[in-house]
Amino acid sequence: MATNDTDQVVQAFFAYLRHIKGSSEKTILAYGSDLARLKEFLQTMDLDLMEMAPADARLYVRHLTGENTYSESSVNRMLSSSRSFFAYALKHELVKVNPFSLISLRRSRSTLPTVLTVAEVVALLSLSYEDFPSTRNMLLFSLLYDSGCRISEMLSVSEEDVQNGSRQIRITGKGKKVRYVFFTERTQRLITYYLSVKHARFGRTEYLFCSDSGKQLPQSTVGSIFARYKQTLGWQKSFTPHVLRHSYATHMLDNGSDIRLVQELLGHASISTTQIYTHVSQKRLAKVYASCHPHGRKQNE
Repeated sequence: MATNDTDQVVQAFFAYLRHIKGSSEKTILAYGSDLARLKEFLQTMDLDLMEMAPADARLYVRHLTGENTYSESSVNRMLSSSRSFFAYALKHELVKVNPFSLISLRRSRSTLPTVLTVAEVVALLSLSYEDFPSTRNMLLFSLLYDSGCRISEMLSVSEEDVQNGSRQIRITGKGKKVRYVFFTERTQRLITYYLSVKHARFGRTEYLFCSDSGKQLPQSTVGSIFARYKQTLGWQKSFTPHVLRHSYATHMLDNGSDIRLVQELLGHASISTTQIYTHVSQKRLAKVYASCHPHGRKQNE
């Protein structure tokens, strides 16, 4: 197949991801980067992407793992991207075989997510706020911890998505799936105050969270905000929006929430993604053991 024809297939695949699967632009860019890396490898063997065979896929795996420059998660993502592309091509009869169909993903070493303690969350949410930026930052922290949302989801929330009276927010997640998340009475009062400050400064804006100039708050600014507050609190551990999401899920399970409920609230398509939090909820299991097992109880009880 000519190079131009191959490029057309790749672009059609991206259109499929965008319009049929509802993938984000960030995801599509990742697929593009992964396929570009695969094409570069094939060029060393004078092969076109659409001419790839299973033996070539095995060579590609050796290439990725032999360089020792990619993490296991990166290798798995690149292999998954390649497999998805060829599954699309096979479905549309553009190739005769998916060369990656028999390639297994590498078993990743289990790495538990960083989680804040309840005391650390209290310390964070007890910080003072007096002007627009500090009020916005505190509301961002509060909503991320109350809801467990991804930062991309939260930054896309409009004022109309917030139902302050019923304390819930309409979230459009991955694959454009809609779900509702909830927040506390404390955050409800903070939203009311934040909106009064924000409207006095900018009037109504499309997005709930905006920058100091009134535009949509960019993720790059969020990173700087988290880094600054981490320094203020003197924390050595990682502090990012995803750490608040991890903390939300872990604290929910620690307090007896059903894992299926947590899966729904987090917007996970598969419960296997949610199950990582069961490994960081050992405190809850220890409490159950101590209170229920005869030999686990205190002898003087």
